[in-house]
Amino acid sequence: MLKMALKKTPRAMALLVVFECLESGQSLATLLPRYLEPLAEQQRPLAQEISYGTLRWYYRLDAILQKMLDKPLRGKKKIIYYLLLCGLYQILYLDKADYAVVKETVNTCADLQQAWAKGLVNAVLRRFLREQSELLSSLDKSYASRFAYPDWLITRIKLSWQKSAWPQASVTPQSILAAGNQRPPMTLRVHVEEDIFSYQQTLQQLNIGCTQSPVYNHTLTLDKARPVDELPGFSQGRVSVQDGAAQLAALLLDVGPQQRVLDACAAPGGKTMHIMDSQPQLDSLLALDVSAERLSRVEESRQRLNLSAQKLHLLAADASVQDWWDGRLFDRILLDAPCSATGVIRRHPDIKVLRRDADIAALTVLQAAILDNLWAMLKPGGRLLYATCSILREENDRQIVNFLQRNNDSFKDAGEIPISGNWGYAMPAGRQILPGEQGMDGFYYALLEKQMTRCVDENDNEQ
Repeated sequence: MLKMALKKTPRAMALLVVFECLESGQSLATLLPRYLEPLAEQQRPLAQEISYGTLRWYYRLDAILQKMLDKPLRGKKKIIYYLLLCGLYQILYLDKADYAVVKETVNTCADLQQAWAKGLVNAVLRRFLREQSELLSSLDKSYASRFAYPDWLITRIKLSWQKSAWPQASVTPQSILAAGNQRPPMTLRVHVEEDIFSYQQTLQQLNIGCTQSPVYNHTLTLDKARPVDELPGFSQGRVSVQDGAAQLAALLLDVGPQQRVLDACAAPGGKTMHIMDSQPQLDSLLALDVSAERLSRVEESRQRLNLSAQKLHLLAADASVQDWWDGRLFDRILLDAPCSATGVIRRHPDIKVLRRDADIAALTVLQAAILDNLWAMLKPGGRLLYATCSILREENDRQIVNFLQRNNDSFKDAGEIPISGNWGYAMPAGRQILPGEQGMDGFYYALLEKQMTRCVDENDNEQ
């Protein structure tokens, strides 16, 4: 945590979130609760907006600032660099008067006990206002600046979705990059026992506009995001907040009565709860996650939804090893694999600055290890649903193709069940949703079935 005396204003708190994220590698999810807590309720939206927006457009804002500073700001002065980034974000992307943004950003120098920087901040921001058109015209010839992505991720997206490998006319690397910068909608999953039309009418009576999804009949997308305490019945478990793409997992897994289910990498538990809500007659569901702290959120959700405590079992363990397994096979396994999360950048823009190119190779190795490990725990005739929130094909369809080839060379008991639907794109294996399509996040699904095999002894005379 940055050690400095400061006045707790929305702009100062947002600045510290951006500073900590970029300097220490902590996520927005970790930092925001800490830095929003000292602010009054009405101050928090501005602090959150500046935090998210500055990180969403960091690579563009950084390119601008590099052009405008004669020398870098280092050491204790580096905090002013991040202040300038936040100021540039507000000028470019917030509907506020330019002079007001400059004034408030200059005043934040005093809030940070950095009064020496007032002149510098004022000069840089006013120069940008004068030269904005020329600067942006020059910088935006680069994808990294125009779309605000790191070069390595742009390269990987191009390799996954270049025209020569992907004939869909509407899908281009540019469209994928642009979609990742859009503000995501707030999507609800109305629980199975609720009448969705009745709930939709209740929302409309409260002047909360919404539309029903064509993909899943229990999905509503709000016209405007709302605090959850404004949603009727939220605390009583009538509805949950869950992206439409994530809601497909329980449908595809298709759990039957008395089946034993493993939800690997389960936290924070949205898919876990949907599985239990969809099939209350399942035998049991084991929610596995490497983080005991994150698993506590699964239990909190179960209590809010009033789902069976007897049928849900939580276990903090590593899905890539078997030291936790009791040897009993599962009828259904959901593997929501650790991934780059490049399909949810619009919700988590800090992914752009926190993820590294080298992470992808490590993640694909881990995904393969978990997939191979869990396959041994699946009953013959059982199904495993592989899911990621990634748009990189090496984590998705290429991962599954490689698994099927490995399995074919050894056990020969893995088969793919093709997924059809009015969403996403059929891939060489599995089905891919790209960010923003039908309002959904970028997700990938592949459904695998362990085939029934009969081992015949070599001395068996049966023909």
